[in-house]
Amino acid sequence: MQRNVLWILFGLGLAGSVGLGVLAEDDPVFIWDFALFFAIFGLLGCLLLSYLAKGLVSPVMDRPEDFYGPVDAQNDWSTQSPAAAPDEDTPTTEEG
Repeated sequence: MQRNVLWILFGLGLAGSVGLGVLAEDDPVFIWDFALFFAIFGLLGCLLLSYLAKGLVSPVMDRPEDFYGPVDAQNDWSTQSPAAAPDEDTPTTEEG
């Protein structure tokens, strides 16, 4: 008996809420009407674009450490450059 009363009350409440939902003439609510929607949307868009850009550019930009070949003393051009080492003909002054 008590179970039937609960089912009747549940049915009346359900019918009433559906009836009020159909008869109500409210404006529709869109997702962009909520506060901070565009801030969260922009943040997620920025993170997504950064992730995609890293995934696309990383294989092109990443190079191994010895990409340009091994560095050895015989082929080191910086010691042979006039800008790196002074000429032997040019006198050097020693401070002392």
